[in-house]
Order: sequence, then structure tokens, then C-alpha cells
Amino acid sequence: MLLLFGLGVFVVTAILLHFLWRPKSVHSLPFPPGPPRDPVIGHLRYMPTKNRATVFHEWAKTYGDVMYLDILGKPTIVLNTARVAVDLLNKRSSIYSDRPRFTSYELTGWSTTLSLMPYGRRFNLHRQLHQSYLNRQKCGEFKPMQTLEARTLQDDKQARALNSFSTSVIAQVVAGHRICSEDDPYMRTTQALMESLGRSGAPGTTRIDLLPFLKYLPSWFPGCESVALVRACNPILRQLYDFPLPTVQAQMETGVARPSFLLTQLNQMRDNTAPVDFEDIRWAAAAMFGSTKVWSSLTVFILAMLLHPEYQCKAQREIDAVIGTSRLPAFEDRDHLPLVESIMQETLRLVASPNRARFEGSRPSKFCVDQWFEPGVPHRLMKDDVYQGMFIPRGSTVFANIRAMSLDESVYSAPESFFPERFLPKPAGKEEPHFSSVYGFGRRFGQFFSLDGIHRVTGARRTCTGRYLGDQSLWIAIASILATCRISNVNDEHGNLIVPDASIIMSEGVSSHPNDFQYIVSPRDPNVPALLDEVDLEAEI
Repeated sequence: MLLLFGLGVFVVTAILLHFLWRPKSVHSLPFPPGPPRDPVIGHLRYMPTKNRATVFHEWAKTYGDVMYLDILGKPTIVLNTARVAVDLLNKRSSIYSDRPRFTSYELTGWSTTLSLMPYGRRFNLHRQLHQSYLNRQKCGEFKPMQTLEARTLQDDKQARALNSFSTSVIAQVVAGHRICSEDDPYMRTTQALMESLGRSGAPGTTRIDLLPFLKYLPSWFPGCESVALVRACNPILRQLYDFPLPTVQAQMETGVARPSFLLTQLNQMRDNTAPVDFEDIRWAAAAMFGSTKVWSSLTVFILAMLLHPEYQCKAQREIDAVIGTSRLPAFEDRDHLPLVESIMQETLRLVASPNRARFEGSRPSKFCVDQWFEPGVPHRLMKDDVYQGMFIPRGSTVFANIRAMSLDESVYSAPESFFPERFLPKPAGKEEPHFSSVYGFGRRFGQFFSLDGIHRVTGARRTCTGRYLGDQSLWIAIASILATCRISNVNDEHGNLIVPDASIIMSEGVSSHPNDFQYIVSPRDPNVPALLDEVDLEAEI
């Protein structure tokens, strides 16, 4: 009883302190508009537990592109269009590039990764490490390896093949290691990490992030059930942190280490040409493994092809007309396959938005996904700011609502429809822009760009450090799947097609992907196995 009384006093005290420290507006300027709030707890009672991005998008229709929320005295700003995100996170990136503290990721040990690291000297160092090995020119050297790995996607193991592809590409880039079995240590560890992070919730929106004192309470205490899930990620992450570096060091000693990020950094440390230590290298490498964007996007692509089989047929006709059936797609073909490119770009937009599929007959009419994509990790404002006559207080947590941006009707016509042709070249440049917001904003991840009067992206500078590698992996994977495979629905015991429906949603968390659904992958041409054998032979030579 005394324990419960003490905990109650602690909770009440924490709430009162938050209330007393509630930010005050200056110069009589108002905060951005937002829903009505309760005394003391602010908007806590109204915060959605699921589909937050969608709820914020609906609220924005009433309260505008910049929205203010108060969570126990903590100011939260939601940006619902790319234009305001560019204005604040890009053009004022010097004060918007910090990260809030995420109690959930501190408990997992993931807070020292690049995407969650506070802005400062160490962040700049880790970003430089990534950028030096993942820039456009360097990523061009990875294309033969990515092409070879993409040929493994003609596999009846389905989801395993998608995960194996994305993980093997990263393992070769980071540690010079190719994955050849499900029992591979990199495969086991990254799979376990993705599953754990997928259950842990979106950063900045979990109960433990909103109420950090919960970390001091036992997991059996009411409301603390998620604490155990968060803590379970820590030993898995430690494996990913501890395993790659000593493995590459041992390979260096025996002279069998293959070119990789780790080998490059270790050689530079030996030659005293890089101001880094082992801890920096360990965490920079682990952060590369932590990205699940390619795997998530490929899973969404498979789901989209099931729900829109007509586009699978159109893309395959384009591939046959441009390439023929005597060889498989290569990066040199990319500029000549505009529909394949458009399907990839629409997949990236799909990852961030719910989409309404158009079908005939009784097929489902809704394709719903829900995730906070990696660049959707919130920012933290480092000093007071004023925007369009609205006061934004220092310390605000700032969310770029990627979901809302993908549904912006001033940029995308019929944004809830799956329509890859929106990106195809049109007279007078009337095509719609690629969904660049998927790569984030500001100095941390995003492009430094502006939007002109017709919403075109211009003046690109800084980009997501993994953008080029991910873009190449996703394109060659999609092109290879379409060229070699037929993706179709599974039949139930009565012979009826099992078509995914509106219950298919994305898991919420920093690792997000569609929940389980069934499908079949089969060769679309009898010559495919022979073509794959030729590729394997060329790789061995």
C-alpha cells in the first residue's frame, strides 16, 4: 500500500512540475492552432494510440498545416505539408536539427545510432562516416553486387527472400559478408532486431516516451507492459553492435577480409587518417543494419502487385519490349523503363499513406498502411522561433507528418489512389513530383530543397546518407522480380482466392512493414532458371 501511495505521489508531482514548466508564449504571439486541451494534462487524453499520422492528417483539415499539441506541458508541433517542413526543418535547420530524448530507445541502447543521436559533434562525425562510404559515386561500385543479390528474389520462400536480399546487401557493404543461409548470424540478428523494434512503437509516441518515469516502475505495474518489450531489444542490439567489428578484424589478420565499410575505417584508423575510435565505428556500422526501408518497401510492393495485378502485367510488357527475354534487367536499363520506375516511386508514396485501390467485382477496395517512416522520427527545436505569426517554443518536439504529405491534394491528384502513371512524363511538365519527403528533412536526413509554384523539388543538397544505396537496391529488386516472377494470390481449401483486405496494416515502430499476408511467387518464363544460372556463373568467374 505504501508503495502504491508513493508511486501515486510521484506521478502527481511529475504532472504538476510539467504543468508549472509549461511553455509560455512571448510578445503576445499565439501558439499554432490545435484541438481544445484539458487543464494540466493538455492533449494527453486525445492522443491516438494507433494510426497517429492519419489522425493528425484529419485534425490538420481543421487546424491547419502547423498544429500545436500539449502533452503534459511538453509542446509538440505537427507539420502536415512538405512546404512548411521545408520552411522550418530545412531552411531553419540550424535550430531544428536536434533530437528529443526517447526513453524507449535509451532503454534499448539504440539512442546512440545516427537517426536518434542528438545534434552535435558526434552526430556530425557519424554522418560523415556514413556519407564517405554511401555517397553517390561509392554506391555506384555496389551495383554488380546488388544485381547479383536481386537474382535471389525469384524464390518460393517469399518474405524470407525479401529480408535476405536487403540484409545481405547491407552485410556486404558493412562487413564484406554475403548471406547464404537463414542460419547466418547477421540474418538471425537483424531479423530479431526488426521484430523487436517493430513491437516497441514509434519513437516519441509511446507511453514510456510520454511518461518517462514509467522506466522506474516494474513491468507488472499497470500501464508498464510495454517496458518489458523495450528492454528485450537491448541484448539483440548488443549482438549487432559487438559481432561485426571483431569479425572483420579477425579476417584482416588472416588476410581474407573483403572490401567493406568496416575494413575501410579500420585501415584509416591504422594509418591515423580518421579521427574515430572503435566505439564510433561499431555504432556507425550498427546504424546501417538498423535501416529496414528496402525490406519494408519491397513488402509493400508485393502487396501492391497483389491488389493491382494490372500494373504487374503492364510493367512486364514494358520489360519484355525493352529488354526481351534473353537477359535480365540491369541498371543500364533504368532510364528506359519509365513505368517500372513509376511503380517504385508510387511504392515509396504507398509506404507513407493509406491508398484506395480500384478493383472490379467483390475485391477489396482499400489498401491501408500505417507507419512512421525512419525520417519521420521527430526533431527538437533548440531555440524559440516564430513562423507566420505563430510562436513555437524552444524544446518543442517537431513531427514531420510524412503521411499527410503523401496525401496532399495540392501536390497529388487523387492521392488515395494507386496510380503510378502520375509520375510519367507529360506535356508541359504536368507530371507529379516523386515523393521526396520519404527521405526526410533538415541537416540530419533530408534534402535541402525548395518547392516552386508547381511543387517541383529544386536545389537538392544534403540527402539521407543511405538514399543512394536504398534507391539502387529497391529499383534492381523490383525490376528483377517483375522480369522473372509472377506474383499471385493464394487459394484457400475451397479454391477461392485469398486477397489481402483492409485489415492489412503496417506495424508501428522504427521498423515497420505490412503484417503477414499470403502470396505465391512463381517463374513467369521457363527460361528464367537458366538466366539465373548464367548470372551465378558470371559472379563466380
